[in-house]
Amino acid sequence: MKSDRKNFLEILLLLGAVAVLTFLVQQQEGRSVGEREPLASVSESRAKQAPPASPEGGLEQEKKKTKGVAERIPADAPFEGYTLYATSGTAEVLLTNTSGDFVKRWEIDADRARLLPNGDLLVVHGSKWGLQREPWASLRSVIRKYRWDGSIVWEHELPGEAHHDIVPLANGNILAVYLTRVPKALIREKLGKQFERVHIRSDVLVEISPAGEEVWRWASHEHLSLRDCGARSCPDLSKEEFLSGKRRFDWTHINTVRELPQNQWVESGDARFAPGNILIFPRNFWSALLIDKPTGEVVWRYHGEGERGISGGHESYMIPPGYPGAGNILIFDNGRIHEQSRVLEVHPLTKQVVWSYADGPRFFSRVAGAAQRLPNGNTLISEDTSGRIFEVNSAGKEVWSHHAYKIRINRAHRYPPDYAPQFAALSANEDG
Repeated sequence: MKSDRKNFLEILLLLGAVAVLTFLVQQQEGRSVGEREPLASVSESRAKQAPPASPEGGLEQEKKKTKGVAERIPADAPFEGYTLYATSGTAEVLLTNTSGDFVKRWEIDADRARLLPNGDLLVVHGSKWGLQREPWASLRSVIRKYRWDGSIVWEHELPGEAHHDIVPLANGNILAVYLTRVPKALIREKLGKQFERVHIRSDVLVEISPAGEEVWRWASHEHLSLRDCGARSCPDLSKEEFLSGKRRFDWTHINTVRELPQNQWVESGDARFAPGNILIFPRNFWSALLIDKPTGEVVWRYHGEGERGISGGHESYMIPPGYPGAGNILIFDNGRIHEQSRVLEVHPLTKQVVWSYADGPRFFSRVAGAAQRLPNGNTLISEDTSGRIFEVNSAGKEVWSHHAYKIRINRAHRYPPDYAPQFAALSANEDG
C-alpha cells in the first residue's frame, strides 16, 4: 500500500515538473515573437535564409504582392522616400516606399533603371534573365526613356550592346556604355602580329544628346594600354584558347559611369576633379578610374591603397555637395577574394578610407551591388544577388531593410519624397 502511494506521489511530482517546463517554454516563445531580436541575430538569420533564385513558375504569386518584407528598427530613422530597383526574373521595375509597399510597377526588364525628375524612366535593357527572352534580348543595344505610364517617349540604338549603366548629365544629355571589340590592327600594333586573332572585349562611353546625336566618345582601348589590367594581372594571351579566338578576353567590363559634381577639391585648385569629369569602374580592373573629359586621359585611380584591395567593385561616385561626406568617393567593393562585401568611403586626395561598412560573411554580393549616400548621412546598400536592400546609419547600424522577391535585383536607388511630381499622388494615397 505504501509502495503504491509512493509511486502515485512520484507520478504527481513528474507531471508537475512537465507542466512547469511547458509553461516556461511557452513564455519564452511568446517573448521571442512579441519582442524584436537583437540586430546581430536578425542579420545572421537573414544570411542563413538568403533565398536562391526562385524558379520561373514560382514567381506568379510573388508578383501579385503589394508589399515586400520591410523592417524599420525603432528609434532609428531611415531617410524617407521611394526606392527604385529592377528585378532579374520578372520583367519588372519596382518602386517601393519605406513601409515596403509597392507603389509603382513598370513591366520592363532592365539591367539598369534610373528615375528622372519628370517621372520618366531611363533604362538599359537586358538583365541576366532578360538576355534569354524576347523582346528584351533584341533590345540589348537600345537605350530608352519610358513615361510614368510605361509608354516609350525616347529611344536610341547604340553601335554595340548597352550594358550595366546609364546616367543623365547636368547638360541634359545621356551618358551610356556599350561593348565593342578591340580592332585587329590595334592588337597587332600594341601586342604583336601573333595576337591578332585574340578576341579582346572593350568598352565605349558615349554621350548622346536628346536629338540622338553623339557629342562625346571615349573608348577604353584608345586611352588605356592593352597591357594594363588595373590592380589585377593580365591573363596569358599566348595560351592557345586565346590565340585561336575560342576564348574571349573580357578586358575592362565597365559597370559604372558617373559625372563629377561641384566639389571642394577643384575649388582648392586640383583640376583633376573638375565637375563634368567622368568617374568609371572597370570591374575587371578592380579599380575606379577618373577620366579628364576634355583630353580623355585617366588622371586618378583607386584600388584600395592602404587597405585590403578591392576585388570586383561597382557604383563608384563622388558624394554631392550638401551631403555628409561631400567630395569623397563611395565604392561598393564586392569582396570576391574574401567573399565578404564592403562599402568604402574614400578621401580622393589621401586615398584613405574615412568610413566603411562590412558585416563579415553575412554581407556578400559576388557580382552587382550598389551603395548610395543619403541626405541624412545614412547609406543605402543594395545586396543584389540576395535581393536585399538595407540602410545603415553612420555608426553602421541597420535602420531599414527590404526584401521584395526571392530573386536577384539590379542596383537599388532611393529618391526623396519631392523628387518627381508623381510622388505627390503616391504620398496622398499613402495618407488616405
